[in-house]
Amino acid sequence: MSAPKPPPQRPPAPLTPALASLLNDGYQHQLRGQYEEAARAYRKILKVAPDQADVIHLLGVVRARQGREAEAIELYLKAARRKPGDPKIVYNLALAYGAARREAEALEAMAQAFALDPALPLAANLLFPARRAAWDWRDHDRLVDNLKRGALGQSAPTLPMLLLQSVDDPALHLACARRTVEAEKMVARPLSPAPRRGREGPIRVAYVSADFRIHPTTHLIAALLEGHDRARFEVTAISIGPDDGSPERARMAGAVDRFLDRRTASAQEIAQEVAQLGIDVLVDLMGHTQGERMEIFAHRPAPVQVGFLGYPGTSGAPFFDYVIADPVVLPFSEAAHYSEKIVHLPDCYQPNDPELPVGATPGRAAFGLPDDAFVFACFNSASKLDPAVFSSFARIVSAVPGSVLWMYEGRGGGADTLRREAERRGLDPARLVFAPQVPLGDHLARLLHADLFIDTFPYTAHTTASDALRMGLPVVTRSGRSFASRVAASLLRQVKLDDLVTQDAAAFEATATALAREPDRLAAVRARLAAALPGTPLFDVARYTRHLEQAYATMVARMRAGQAPEAFAVAPVADATDA
Repeated sequence: MSAPKPPPQRPPAPLTPALASLLNDGYQHQLRGQYEEAARAYRKILKVAPDQADVIHLLGVVRARQGREAEAIELYLKAARRKPGDPKIVYNLALAYGAARREAEALEAMAQAFALDPALPLAANLLFPARRAAWDWRDHDRLVDNLKRGALGQSAPTLPMLLLQSVDDPALHLACARRTVEAEKMVARPLSPAPRRGREGPIRVAYVSADFRIHPTTHLIAALLEGHDRARFEVTAISIGPDDGSPERARMAGAVDRFLDRRTASAQEIAQEVAQLGIDVLVDLMGHTQGERMEIFAHRPAPVQVGFLGYPGTSGAPFFDYVIADPVVLPFSEAAHYSEKIVHLPDCYQPNDPELPVGATPGRAAFGLPDDAFVFACFNSASKLDPAVFSSFARIVSAVPGSVLWMYEGRGGGADTLRREAERRGLDPARLVFAPQVPLGDHLARLLHADLFIDTFPYTAHTTASDALRMGLPVVTRSGRSFASRVAASLLRQVKLDDLVTQDAAAFEATATALAREPDRLAAVRARLAAALPGTPLFDVARYTRHLEQAYATMVARMRAGQAPEAFAVAPVADATDA
């Protein structure tokens, strides 16, 4: 920013009665959305009393709401010079910088505003993800408290994904998601009634995502879409995100019967097209994640609407009928914390491609790993790691002489920040090794150099865990109450390694430490994993596809029979060829 901090000034003289009346008129215009009328009133006041910081601030708010961010920024800076230390002025300055895509200045201003008033709405929505992505844990607990306030209705709504990353509380997750849906006015608003398709022909399923590109969702789902039984299902993909021109994008386009690039279409236009196509089951692969277009589903364009894969939590929306889960990630006993009806697949809710390509594997030195070190790995995104979990990691590594911790690089100098955090915990920073982002095949190959994967909490490893397991790398995880905290546990159940699922930090640390200190015990775990992999349902995509298809068929049958959505469990098929 930085907002100027001049010496304290004399407060401006009080407004005369006439100017005070004009101020009230301007404010009433502002409340009614009559922004130009409000601006006219504020400018009249400032001609007579140019040092009125509060009036300058109000004029800045009006200009921001008119989309005139550059003008708003100048007004906020002017107000801040006249009224230094006012948190609301600095907060609105941060929002204006953000709207103008001046991200660094937005973060600096928001940090100043948060320091002045930690209860400011939306402050954590901006600061929390930016700092977590760089392992910057300043004010961490106060930011989490701010997120909770938003979820509980004591502040502006919290972004639901941030709460999943920081709090293991399904009831709070539901409250947060509901507030977001209500705040964005995504109440159910159906299109004009359209005639529904009869029972003839295959069931029409459409998948909606912004991530049909190089993205974990695409890596997980491509083989599933290719494997749908075309005699029973007609498959559409609706892309609402960018085309990165990648082979992954091309594969998604070729995996379905109809691929629609609708990034520039409005939610209503997409919903109308879905209705015209006679889609029976509309599947959201996004939930409350970046790029979502949940408003499409609010129009109720399909008779059955399903949340699946992309968001490990409830939508909190009244217009989703079902959520795809499994008995581990989301037991039926947690139904009260979900706005959707729960559908259990018999194995794991997560689909996987069994034939992802694996690149060449250079020696450890190519990755900065000592040849003789025990390598703990955690390739979860930086945003999943919090101070408490890193303290566990530090204790684990410290307890195993000669070991190192191998992690993805954080953003914005994150590696240096984490080295300082290690030093504060008594761990030599040299024992941290950082890995850059690389193509998926190269990432899978380098996993062969790790000895044990240690997981984050409450948002555990998802795709990163199944990638580790497919490469023969055991995962020690901690399971909680939320869907996000149980995904790694569900994956481990598929390879018969339930004993690597722990319930608290002490057990997590003890299990990881013991495996590293006892080579024979770890070798036995690796042997069990190797023995389980050839027959595990986790990488049997044909079996998975039949199960998901049976789930869709049951949903459609209930709909056609006039029955309301209800929770159910899909019965396991005897083998991949059974329907």
